[in-house]
Amino acid sequence: MKPKTVGDTTIARMVDKESTEHRYQNWFPDLPQEVFDSHRDWMDPYFFDYDQGTIVFSYHGFVLKSERHTVVVDTCIGNDKEREARPLYHLRKDTRYMDELAAAGVHPEEVDYVMCTHLHGDHVGWNTKFEDGEWKPTFPNARYLFSRKELEYWSSIPEDGNHRQAYRDSVSPIIEAGQSITVQTDHAIDDSLWLEPSEGHTVGHYSVRVTSGSAEAVLCGDVMHHPIQCVLPDLCTVFCMDPAATRTTRKEFFERHADTDVMVFPGHFAAPTAGHVIGHPDGYRWKADV
Repeated sequence: MKPKTVGDTTIARMVDKESTEHRYQNWFPDLPQEVFDSHRDWMDPYFFDYDQGTIVFSYHGFVLKSERHTVVVDTCIGNDKEREARPLYHLRKDTRYMDELAAAGVHPEEVDYVMCTHLHGDHVGWNTKFEDGEWKPTFPNARYLFSRKELEYWSSIPEDGNHRQAYRDSVSPIIEAGQSITVQTDHAIDDSLWLEPSEGHTVGHYSVRVTSGSAEAVLCGDVMHHPIQCVLPDLCTVFCMDPAATRTTRKEFFERHADTDVMVFPGHFAAPTAGHVIGHPDGYRWKADV
């Protein structure tokens, strides 16, 4: 994705990993491939690998730069994390995410805020780095914004759970370092940058709203995982904690943003990633900003 300009704010993407390894049946078990086939005209090659029958998927975050703030949104998988249940995440050694942050002209020390839309392991990984035998904040001068509901939930789950591992190595060290801010999901940094509740995928999921003059963008995390959900707004992945709430959130999101100038930045759409929700007689469609 080329960096996008929203008024005086530049939004660049940092990729941690891109994948064509996910069979769509593992995400959407009841969905026949015929659905993807019927939308090949706009889904190929960006969003579905028709040779393999797999979805094209991206693990990425964003950096927002303006005169007022430098903000990282979602820190993906990270390195050196023990994730035995998720081989794709387990003990990685890949600096692409941090390299792309540097390519965007940002050093970790310059980041003011880190916003995690939710606390799944693929959205918090680069919160910390393993250094001198311990987990330390990757962004030493940043305040990390964690949803109160997310913290309360993930701190209470069994110690042996995969997401509990993520909490232990990528969230707790931030709290212990005194760099966390516990917020409601409508928290505002200022009149150009704030959070919006988008619960369902997780209990305290939030999106990030950016405004500058008449320009507007929203970084929506996992409100949707794949463009096929624009066609089928009721379609949820197996990873959504509350499917009913997720459907409601997604439909409200589409109704609010369809056929507007608001640029949308989903958390897993493959390049070109950013785009717009378009109204259609049959649900909605996704128009990538190529």
